[in-house]
Amino acid sequence: MKIKIISAFFLLYIISLLITLPASMVTGFIPAQAGVKVSNPSGSLWDGKASQVSYNKYQLKKFSWKIDWSALFSLQLKLDIKFNNGNTEMSGKGSVLAGFSGLAVENLLIDSSASEILSYIKLPVPIKATGDITLQVKQGSQGEPYCQELDGRISWQDAEINSDMGKIDLASVDIDLGCDKGQISADLKQQSEQLHTTANALLKEHQAYQLNGLIKATNKLNPTFKQGLSWIGGKDSSGATILKFNGKL
Repeated sequence: MKIKIISAFFLLYIISLLITLPASMVTGFIPAQAGVKVSNPSGSLWDGKASQVSYNKYQLKKFSWKIDWSALFSLQLKLDIKFNNGNTEMSGKGSVLAGFSGLAVENLLIDSSASEILSYIKLPVPIKATGDITLQVKQGSQGEPYCQELDGRISWQDAEINSDMGKIDLASVDIDLGCDKGQISADLKQQSEQLHTTANALLKEHQAYQLNGLIKATNKLNPTFKQGLSWIGGKDSSGATILKFNGKL
Protein backbone atom coordinates (compact mmCIF):
# COMPACT_ATOMS: atom_id res chain seq x y z
CA MET A 1 0.00 0.00 0.00
CA LYS A 2 2.86 2.34 0.90
CA ILE A 3 4.54 1.61 -2.43
CA LYS A 4 1.36 2.61 -4.34
CA ILE A 5 1.10 5.85 -2.36
CA ILE A 6 4.77 6.67 -2.96
CA SER A 7 4.43 5.85 -6.68
CA ALA A 8 1.32 8.05 -7.01
CA PHE A 9 3.06 10.90 -5.19
CA PHE A 10 6.14 10.56 -7.43
CA LEU A 11 3.96 10.57 -10.58
CA LEU A 12 2.12 13.70 -9.43
CA TYR A 13 5.44 15.34 -8.67
CA ILE A 14 6.78 14.60 -12.18
CA ILE A 15 3.55 15.91 -13.76
CA SER A 16 3.72 19.12 -11.70
CA LEU A 17 7.32 19.64 -12.82
CA LEU A 18 6.33 19.26 -16.45
CA ILE A 19 3.36 21.64 -16.06
CA THR A 20 5.57 24.38 -14.61
CA LEU A 21 8.58 23.72 -16.86
CA PRO A 22 9.54 27.13 -18.32
CA ALA A 23 9.11 27.47 -22.07
CA SER A 24 12.52 29.17 -22.29
CA MET A 25 14.18 26.04 -20.93
CA VAL A 26 12.50 23.76 -23.48
CA THR A 27 13.16 25.95 -26.52
CA GLY A 28 16.80 26.11 -25.55
CA PHE A 29 17.15 22.44 -26.47
CA ILE A 30 16.04 22.94 -30.11
CA PRO A 31 19.07 21.98 -32.24
CA ALA A 32 20.47 24.72 -34.49
CA GLN A 33 20.36 22.44 -37.54
CA ALA A 34 16.56 22.22 -37.21
CA GLY A 35 16.33 25.77 -38.55
CA VAL A 36 13.65 26.74 -36.00
CA LYS A 37 14.19 29.84 -33.88
CA VAL A 38 11.90 30.84 -31.00
CA SER A 39 12.31 34.46 -29.86
CA ASN A 40 11.50 35.69 -26.33
CA PRO A 41 9.60 32.61 -25.08
CA SER A 42 7.59 32.96 -21.87
CA GLY A 43 5.09 30.95 -19.87
CA SER A 44 5.35 27.19 -19.53
CA LEU A 45 5.72 24.16 -21.74
CA TRP A 46 1.95 23.66 -21.52
CA ASP A 47 0.78 27.25 -21.91
CA GLY A 48 3.20 29.72 -23.38
CA LYS A 49 3.96 32.34 -26.00
CA ALA A 50 6.81 33.81 -28.04
CA SER A 51 7.29 37.11 -29.82
CA GLN A 52 8.26 35.21 -32.97
CA VAL A 53 8.76 31.69 -34.29
CA SER A 54 10.79 31.51 -37.50
CA TYR A 55 11.82 28.74 -39.88
CA ASN A 56 14.16 29.77 -42.68
CA LYS A 57 12.41 32.80 -44.28
CA TYR A 58 9.00 32.07 -42.72
CA GLN A 59 8.01 34.04 -39.62
CA LEU A 60 5.06 33.74 -37.25
CA LYS A 61 4.75 36.63 -34.79
CA LYS A 62 2.85 36.91 -31.49
CA PHE A 63 2.83 33.11 -31.36
CA SER A 64 1.05 31.33 -28.50
CA TRP A 65 0.33 27.69 -27.70
CA LYS A 66 -1.66 25.65 -25.22
CA ILE A 67 -1.70 21.88 -24.80
CA ASP A 68 -5.11 20.20 -24.73
CA TRP A 69 -4.95 17.69 -21.87
CA SER A 70 -7.92 15.64 -23.12
CA ALA A 71 -5.97 14.47 -26.19
CA LEU A 72 -3.41 12.73 -23.94
CA PHE A 73 -6.00 10.06 -23.10
CA SER A 74 -5.99 9.02 -26.78
CA LEU A 75 -2.15 8.97 -26.77
CA GLN A 76 -1.92 12.17 -28.81
CA LEU A 77 -0.29 15.50 -28.16
CA LYS A 78 -2.66 18.31 -29.19
CA LEU A 79 -1.39 21.85 -29.41
CA ASP A 80 -3.80 24.77 -29.86
CA ILE A 81 -1.88 27.57 -31.53
CA LYS A 82 -2.43 31.20 -32.53
CA PHE A 83 -0.27 33.78 -34.29
CA ASN A 84 -0.65 37.29 -35.69
CA ASN A 85 1.94 38.98 -37.89
CA GLY A 86 0.08 42.32 -37.83
CA ASN A 87 -3.22 44.04 -38.59
CA THR A 88 -2.75 43.79 -42.36
CA GLU A 89 -0.54 40.68 -42.40
CA MET A 90 -0.89 36.94 -41.92
CA SER A 91 -2.72 35.56 -38.89
CA GLY A 92 -3.97 32.14 -37.96
CA LYS A 93 -5.20 29.66 -35.40
CA GLY A 94 -5.88 25.96 -35.17
CA SER A 95 -4.82 22.68 -33.60
CA VAL A 96 -1.77 20.57 -34.40
CA LEU A 97 -1.78 16.94 -33.27
CA ALA A 98 1.10 14.48 -32.99
CA GLY A 99 0.63 10.75 -32.44
CA PHE A 100 1.93 7.35 -33.45
CA SER A 101 0.45 7.78 -36.96
CA GLY A 102 2.20 11.13 -37.54
CA LEU A 103 1.09 14.76 -37.62
CA ALA A 104 -2.42 16.11 -38.16
CA VAL A 105 -4.25 19.46 -38.07
CA GLU A 106 -7.80 20.36 -37.08
CA ASN A 107 -9.84 23.53 -37.60
CA LEU A 108 -6.91 25.42 -39.08
CA LEU A 109 -7.69 28.95 -40.27
CA ILE A 110 -5.09 31.24 -41.87
CA ASP A 111 -5.77 34.70 -43.31
CA SER A 112 -3.27 36.59 -45.42
CA SER A 113 -2.93 39.14 -48.19
CA ALA A 114 -2.08 37.85 -51.65
CA SER A 115 0.99 40.09 -51.74
CA GLU A 116 2.40 38.48 -48.58
CA ILE A 117 1.90 34.96 -49.96
CA LEU A 118 3.54 36.02 -53.24
CA SER A 119 6.64 37.22 -51.37
CA TYR A 120 7.42 33.58 -50.46
CA ILE A 121 7.17 32.34 -54.07
CA LYS A 122 9.89 32.58 -56.70
CA LEU A 123 8.45 33.48 -60.11
CA PRO A 124 10.18 33.73 -63.50
CA VAL A 125 8.64 37.17 -64.14
CA PRO A 126 7.86 39.99 -61.68
CA ILE A 127 4.17 40.31 -60.87
CA LYS A 128 2.07 41.84 -58.13
CA ALA A 129 -1.06 40.35 -56.60
CA THR A 130 -3.82 41.92 -54.55
CA GLY A 131 -6.76 40.58 -52.59
CA ASP A 132 -7.30 38.49 -49.46
CA ILE A 133 -6.54 34.78 -49.17
CA THR A 134 -8.08 32.45 -46.59
CA LEU A 135 -7.04 28.85 -45.96
CA GLN A 136 -9.39 26.60 -43.98
CA VAL A 137 -8.58 22.99 -43.10
CA LYS A 138 -11.23 21.09 -41.14
CA GLN A 139 -9.19 17.89 -41.02
CA GLY A 140 -5.78 16.96 -42.38
CA SER A 141 -3.45 14.09 -41.50
CA GLN A 142 -0.12 12.73 -42.69
CA GLY A 143 0.06 9.73 -44.99
CA GLU A 144 1.95 8.21 -47.91
CA PRO A 145 3.11 9.94 -50.00
CA TYR A 146 1.55 13.08 -48.53
CA CYS A 147 -1.80 12.64 -46.79
CA GLN A 148 -4.21 10.18 -45.27
CA GLU A 149 -7.02 12.72 -44.99
CA LEU A 150 -7.51 16.29 -46.19
CA ASP A 151 -10.63 18.42 -46.10
CA GLY A 152 -9.79 22.03 -46.84
CA ARG A 153 -10.49 25.10 -48.92
CA ILE A 154 -8.59 28.12 -50.22
CA SER A 155 -10.53 31.29 -51.04
CA TRP A 156 -8.99 34.31 -52.80
CA GLN A 157 -11.34 37.29 -52.86
CA ASP A 158 -10.94 40.58 -54.77
CA ALA A 159 -8.20 38.81 -56.72
CA GLU A 160 -6.06 40.77 -59.17
CA ILE A 161 -2.72 40.13 -60.87
CA ASN A 162 -0.61 43.01 -62.18
CA SER A 163 2.45 42.81 -64.43
CA ASP A 164 4.28 44.95 -66.98
CA MET A 165 1.81 43.66 -69.58
CA GLY A 166 -1.25 44.87 -67.67
CA LYS A 167 -3.84 43.76 -65.14
CA ILE A 168 -5.99 40.63 -64.91
CA ASP A 169 -9.13 40.77 -62.78
CA LEU A 170 -9.81 37.31 -61.36
CA ALA A 171 -12.58 38.46 -58.95
CA SER A 172 -12.85 35.26 -56.88
CA VAL A 173 -10.83 32.05 -56.85
CA ASP A 174 -11.97 29.01 -54.85
CA ILE A 175 -9.93 25.84 -54.42
CA ASP A 176 -11.24 22.70 -52.71
CA LEU A 177 -8.45 20.58 -51.22
CA GLY A 178 -8.69 16.82 -50.77
CA CYS A 179 -6.69 13.60 -50.49
CA ASP A 180 -6.79 11.07 -53.35
CA LYS A 181 -5.00 7.81 -52.46
CA GLY A 182 -2.38 9.72 -50.51
CA GLN A 183 -1.99 12.40 -53.18
CA ILE A 184 -3.08 16.02 -52.68
CA SER A 185 -5.87 17.10 -55.03
CA ALA A 186 -7.08 20.63 -55.72
CA ASP A 187 -10.26 21.56 -57.62
CA LEU A 188 -10.17 25.19 -58.77
CA LYS A 189 -13.03 27.43 -59.86
CA GLN A 190 -12.54 31.05 -60.89
CA GLN A 191 -14.96 33.51 -62.49
CA SER A 192 -14.71 37.17 -63.38
CA GLU A 193 -15.77 39.50 -66.19
CA GLN A 194 -12.46 38.71 -67.91
CA LEU A 195 -11.83 35.00 -67.27
CA HIS A 196 -13.62 31.75 -66.41
CA THR A 197 -11.45 28.88 -65.18
CA THR A 198 -12.03 25.32 -63.99
CA ALA A 199 -9.10 23.03 -63.25
CA ASN A 200 -7.97 20.02 -61.27
CA ALA A 201 -4.42 19.64 -59.97
CA LEU A 202 -2.89 16.52 -58.45
CA LEU A 203 0.37 16.43 -56.49
CA LYS A 204 1.78 12.94 -56.95
CA GLU A 205 4.64 10.98 -55.46
CA HIS A 206 8.18 12.41 -55.81
CA GLN A 207 6.72 15.94 -56.27
CA ALA A 208 5.28 15.10 -59.69
CA TYR A 209 2.17 17.06 -60.64
CA GLN A 210 -0.69 16.83 -63.11
CA LEU A 211 -2.95 19.72 -64.14
CA ASN A 212 -6.05 19.51 -66.33
CA GLY A 213 -8.68 22.16 -66.98
CA LEU A 214 -10.20 24.86 -69.13
CA ILE A 215 -9.72 28.62 -69.19
CA LYS A 216 -11.97 30.89 -71.24
CA ALA A 217 -11.41 34.58 -71.91
CA THR A 218 -14.13 37.15 -72.49
CA ASN A 219 -13.94 40.25 -74.67
CA LYS A 220 -13.06 42.30 -71.58
CA LEU A 221 -9.66 40.63 -71.18
CA ASN A 222 -6.62 42.59 -72.35
CA PRO A 223 -5.96 41.49 -76.00
CA THR A 224 -2.31 40.78 -75.17
CA PHE A 225 -3.29 38.27 -72.49
CA LYS A 226 -6.01 36.84 -74.70
CA GLN A 227 -3.51 36.18 -77.45
CA GLY A 228 -1.12 34.65 -74.91
CA LEU A 229 -3.65 31.94 -74.05
CA SER A 230 -3.02 30.39 -77.47
CA TRP A 231 0.52 29.61 -76.34
CA ILE A 232 -0.77 27.57 -73.40
CA GLY A 233 -2.75 24.98 -75.33
CA GLY A 234 -5.37 24.23 -77.95
CA LYS A 235 -9.08 25.10 -77.77
CA ASP A 236 -12.19 23.00 -77.30
CA SER A 237 -15.49 23.39 -79.17
CA SER A 238 -16.59 26.28 -76.92
CA GLY A 239 -13.41 28.27 -77.55
CA ALA A 240 -11.91 27.63 -74.11
CA THR A 241 -8.18 27.00 -73.86
CA ILE A 242 -7.35 23.46 -72.77
CA LEU A 243 -4.97 23.21 -69.78
CA LYS A 244 -2.96 20.00 -69.72
CA PHE A 245 0.38 19.92 -67.94
CA ASN A 246 2.57 17.29 -66.30
CA GLY A 247 5.92 17.78 -64.63
CA LYS A 248 7.83 18.07 -61.37
CA LEU A 249 7.92 20.86 -58.84
